[in-house]
Amino acid sequence: MYTIIRFENVEFAHVQVEKGGQKSFPCGFDSSKHRMEKSSLRLDLKKIRVAVAKSANADSDICGICVGALYSL
Repeated sequence: MYTIIRFENVEFAHVQVEKGGQKSFPCGFDSSKHRMEKSSLRLDLKKIRVAVAKSANADSDICGICVGALYSL
C-alpha cells in the first residue's frame, strides 16, 4: 500500500510504503522530526502515478526520490 503524506514546513510530499506491516519512505525521510500537515491520501499505485503526473496532492510536488521509487517497481 502506498500513501502520499505531507508535513508542516516540508516543501515536498512523500510517498510512504507499507510492506509487511512496516511503514517507511523510499527516500529515507524521517517523519518523526515533523508534524503532519493534513490527512494522508491513500491511493493505489496507478492512481498515485496519475497524481504525480498532474502534480496533485493539494498543489504540492512529491519528492523526486519517492517518484523514482514508484516508477522503478
